[in-house]
Amino acid sequence: MQGAGLCNAGPIIAVDTVPAKLTIAQEFGATHGVLAGPDTLEEIQSLTGGRGADYVFEAIGLPSVQEEAFEAARPGGTLVVVGVAPIESKTSIPGFQLHVQEKRILGSLYGSCDTRREFPLLLDLYKDGKLKLDELISREYRLEEINEAYEILLQGETKRGIIVFD
Repeated sequence: MQGAGLCNAGPIIAVDTVPAKLTIAQEFGATHGVLAGPDTLEEIQSLTGGRGADYVFEAIGLPSVQEEAFEAARPGGTLVVVGVAPIESKTSIPGFQLHVQEKRILGSLYGSCDTRREFPLLLDLYKDGKLKLDELISREYRLEEINEAYEILLQGETKRGIIVFD
């Protein structure tokens, strides 16, 4: 979301099943938050003037979410699959719709970046206060607290926790 904001994209729509995550998403650049449910696609259509999204980033790794994300993309739009799906899983995309609407599906591994070129740019954005990295960390844990950290992660109401090795 921060990257989309830096590129002056808009609207930037976050979708989640946890209301607290939508608030967090808006802290990091989402212009709208939509609670996932039966009306999600209609809400995205409404927020995009009936077009659908130019780019949809699926970050969960669930085939059912990937399929819904594909539907949220406009004709000619792109679904970027960031979430890692289980190895044996399969996603069902309607072939005719893929063809007729000329949608694209793109996999992304760790942002698909050229680290030598892009990490210095990201560091400059961070140093200039344009990229929020510190704010992504909700809490630090010692290694002995790893089980607690995992439980809090599963609750889905934090940004990110990190394990600190002393």
